Amino acid sequence: MKYTFMVALAVSSLPCAVIAQDIQHNEHELNEVVISASPLEENSAGINQAVSVLTGDTLHHKAAATIGETLQNEPGVTSSGFGPGVGKPVIRGQVGNRVKVMQDSLGTLDASSASGDHAITTEALVAKRIEVLRGPATLRYGNGAIGGVVNVIDNRIPDTLPDETTGAIEYRHNTARDQNSTVILLDGALTETPMGNLAWHLDGLYRDSNNTRIKGYAQEPESGEDPADHQSTHGYIDNTDTQATSGTAGVSWIGEKGFIGISLSEMENLYGIPPEAHGHESDEEPELIRIDMEQTRFDLKAEWADIFPGIELGRFRLSHNDYEHVEIESGEKGTRFTNEAIEGRIELLHQEVAGWTGAVGIQLEDRQFAAIGEEAFIPKSDIRNGGIFWVGETSHGDWSYELGLRVDRQTIDPEDDSEISHNTQSLSLGGLWQMTDDQSLSLSLTHAQRAPAVEELLSFGPHHASESFDIGDPDLDEETSHNVEFGYQYHGAVDLNINLFYNAIDDFIFKRNTGLTDPDEGLSIFQYQQEDASFKGIEANIGVPLSDSWQLELFGDHVRAELDNSGDVPRIPPLRYGLALGYQADQWSTKLKLTEVEEQDHPGDFEEETAGYTRLDGLIHYHLDTANGTWLLSLKANNLLDEEIRNATSFLREVAPEPGRSLELGIRLSF
Repeated sequence: MKYTFMVALAVSSLPCAVIAQDIQHNEHELNEVVISASPLEENSAGINQAVSVLTGDTLHHKAAATIGETLQNEPGVTSSGFGPGVGKPVIRGQVGNRVKVMQDSLGTLDASSASGDHAITTEALVAKRIEVLRGPATLRYGNGAIGGVVNVIDNRIPDTLPDETTGAIEYRHNTARDQNSTVILLDGALTETPMGNLAWHLDGLYRDSNNTRIKGYAQEPESGEDPADHQSTHGYIDNTDTQATSGTAGVSWIGEKGFIGISLSEMENLYGIPPEAHGHESDEEPELIRIDMEQTRFDLKAEWADIFPGIELGRFRLSHNDYEHVEIESGEKGTRFTNEAIEGRIELLHQEVAGWTGAVGIQLEDRQFAAIGEEAFIPKSDIRNGGIFWVGETSHGDWSYELGLRVDRQTIDPEDDSEISHNTQSLSLGGLWQMTDDQSLSLSLTHAQRAPAVEELLSFGPHHASESFDIGDPDLDEETSHNVEFGYQYHGAVDLNINLFYNAIDDFIFKRNTGLTDPDEGLSIFQYQQEDASFKGIEANIGVPLSDSWQLELFGDHVRAELDNSGDVPRIPPLRYGLALGYQADQWSTKLKLTEVEEQDHPGDFEEETAGYTRLDGLIHYHLDTANGTWLLSLKANNLLDEEIRNATSFLREVAPEPGRSLELGIRLSF
């Protein structure tokens, strides 16, 4: 089935590639903000979306070992970690299946959504830009992106012909984890070959780290416990060393009306899971669990112009991924997770129809997911998703509108069980009023449905890596989200952005801590359940230029999430606010950032509250242009106050706090 689908999609793209036309993208400026959310052009912004974009120097400043850590300071975004090897973005309190993380506009096709301990297979250090999207344009990428979309875009398949060979070499060292990271990027061209003009790309990454250094105990002693009997480590978190490698090679044929290209990437990631202090029984030593992951991914990408009358541009994406990871328990191989998947999407950008310009498309996904071994808590399943969508925009004077429509069908066929199917429909409408040259108001209304995932439906059994006994429910219904968002933007003497949102979700699916313990394994029992819920919050920031070189920024965000009948949604980030003072002149760039995070006293049933903290971070960057290229020297100081930080969104907050005071030194040569 998979290979038939892959061949059919590939063949359907060939006639389009033959008549492709050059599509110019201006991405030469380091700090250019590029958003591919618009259905019209990949270098124009959607008109009515709360969007964060990291590119150029800004991306370089914030890039980290995980995508969650990279984005954790964006408005409305935090990170849900499971030790230093795992970091998933949390958008407005939503995580997992409600936040779609993509690799160049297609899914990551890994096993990250199946459990909190499974890492996302993206690398911020080799990305060209990272976008956080909300609003109507998210319907381009799937029916489940109720929280938002994170699109990690790289240059693994070049879309333009470079004038010369360019590249970068970078090295970083982080003291909190004794972490070393090395990245190499190369882009070039082969012109006038028998096949025509070819553009090529190579990249490679190597990263290793030791145990994470922290302030105090990994797990605090219980009240009245004799410190001599306390098994938790002090000053570091045991079993949190990591080692990761990745490499990609890509080549594109660049024609007069577009391009077609392919890439092949390999990734390996070995990381440890922070242990519980007392193992599964009080008289046992903590069990050490490591995850050994391998992935091979093939991508095909094409864009073409003027393929049919009325069609300005066509886009084609196809990816095949072979993913596997083994959970190693105290040196012995345990459960093996596999995900062999293929995903493809075709988009056609049409000319104006009844005043609307937009994109119509189809997206198909077929994957075989399996958990094999004694802890096979999810049965082997064939999972198929198919969706059609249209996203459009129009303008009338000072008013602009954006509309998105999508219909999907998901089918899950588990081994030795009955097939489960869900149909979903989504609709989103946004409008923007340009009040003056400096001010605008925006409003968006979204009705979105999400089909339950395989782990939510069919989980049953122990999973020691997450220290949980998971129970799904095959009778779960679709989630239905009704979201209203209001925004105000002012860009004049100061830059002001405010977003207010209210999201009512019918049949919200969540992983409830039952407060019970499995008698055989000693694991906490978590059960997937449904209940109506509401999420409401605010994001605001204001930038105040103090002089030509100095800039002051004030920021804050908050989300309150409640279940209609049983208290609070678990693992929600608390209120945070702060200020940042930046300086930039000549080759120097510096920033000092102070963030205040309040306590989370609405943790959910049988979940622990988390204390508030004050975090101080600093950054210094220095550019140096030489005959051999541009050098960038950077020094980041993290958690300068050496606070004990336990993240409210983490399943492991009681046993794995965030790193203590640390420095990260980086050096990069671009040529």
